[in-house]
Amino acid sequence: MLKRTFQSPLFNIVLILGLGIIMIGNYYSEHVPAWLTIDPMVLGIPILIMIAIIPLYNKRNPEDPIKPRIIPMEMREEDEGMQWLTFKATRKVYIFFALSIPVAIALTAYFNHIPYLPIILFIVMGVAQYLIYWFQLKRYS
Repeated sequence: MLKRTFQSPLFNIVLILGLGIIMIGNYYSEHVPAWLTIDPMVLGIPILIMIAIIPLYNKRNPEDPIKPRIIPMEMREEDEGMQWLTFKATRKVYIFFALSIPVAIALTAYFNHIPYLPIILFIVMGVAQYLIYWFQLKRYS
C-alpha cells in the first residue's frame, strides 16, 4: 500500500498542489485571500510521517522494499511493455512542455501585474505532466 502510494502520480499531484498553495499563501499573502495562507507544517508533518514509516515497511516487506532513488519511481521499467509505456508517456510530456513553456512565458510577460502567476503556471504544468503520465498508464493497463 505504501509503495503504491509513493509510486502513484496522484500522490505527486497532491504534493505539487500543496506546495504551490503553501508558496503562494506564504510569499504573496498580501495579494491572496486569508484562507489561502496555510502553515507549511500542514503538508510537512504527513510527509515526515510517511518518510518515518518507510523503514518499518522495508522490515515487514524485505522482498519489495522502497529504495531511495534519483530516478522517479514512475520510471519503473520492469519489462519491455513498461519501457514502451514510459517512452510514450515521456514523449507526450515532452511535447506538452515544448508547447506550454512558450505560452507560459508569454502569459507571464503579458500579465506581469499578477506576481504569483509564475507559481500558478508551474503548478498547472507540474500537475498536467503527471496527469498525462497517469492517463497514458491507465490507457494501456
